[in-house]
Amino acid sequence: EVEDAQRIRRSVLDCFEKANLPNLSEEERKVILHFVVVGGGPTGVEFAAELHDFVCEDLVRLYPAVQNLVKITLVQSGDHILN
Repeated sequence: EVEDAQRIRRSVLDCFEKANLPNLSEEERKVILHFVVVGGGPTGVEFAAELHDFVCEDLVRLYPAVQNLVKITLVQSGDHILN
């Protein structure tokens, strides 16, 4: 749904806003900017890739100070993704 995508986008943007607050330590910024995608099927892999593109192509221009702190983790219960 479009509403779900908009809510996710707002949440990611909120994380970047919070991570740019001056009173946070680098470790706190890393925690805020660690995104976890659950599911190694086509939807999870595509979402993780789109999130990576959104972060690397759009958000790092707005928030260059935290670009090296972003981490995206894809979690899969099986041995392989896209299986």
